[in-house]
Amino acid sequence: MKKSKSATIDTRKRIVSAATRMFLEHGLADTGIASIMAAAGLTQGGFYRHFRSKEHLIVEASTAAHDRLCGVFNEAVRGKPAAEGLDIAVDLYLSQSAQQGCESLCPLPSLGGELGRADQQVRDAAMAGYQRLVQFFAGLADQAGYAEPARLAEAIVSTMVGAVMLARLAAGPAPAAGVLRNARQTIRLMLRAPGNAKMA
Repeated sequence: MKKSKSATIDTRKRIVSAATRMFLEHGLADTGIASIMAAAGLTQGGFYRHFRSKEHLIVEASTAAHDRLCGVFNEAVRGKPAAEGLDIAVDLYLSQSAQQGCESLCPLPSLGGELGRADQQVRDAAMAGYQRLVQFFAGLADQAGYAEPARLAEAIVSTMVGAVMLARLAAGPAPAAGVLRNARQTIRLMLRAPGNAKMA
């Protein structure tokens, strides 16, 4: 019996949800199609009715992860002054941890090493996620009155992504906390730097 359109959409969402969680938790190479489909409660044979390839699914999962991340940010800063929103969003990003569950993770630091070796469509999806983060922070910086919000946002996002990635490589909680603390201080200095001064 042919599935209804809504059932097909729901099935696809289940696969993307399972894949997003498993890619962030285990990495791209160590997560196979069979295990994703099993986690979604489906058989492997149904995969290609929804996706052309594993890479196609990775692209969808990357988009879903950034959708969730941006949703968390938007909810956290809603109704707050833009300058306060910047601080809140920076703290939220730098507080993400594998110990908190993969729902809190950004794909860029979580999968950075693998993304760099992936095919072009996967790299393009990763960069689209990066640009969404930049746009979010640029919007807050613009509302807060900073003179070059896009440039400032790129610096903030690059600092945060690098810091989270390095914190995961650190040998223990104390060095990891030091990396994240330094990143917070660096971003605060960026926001106070003469070249980033708010417009009158």
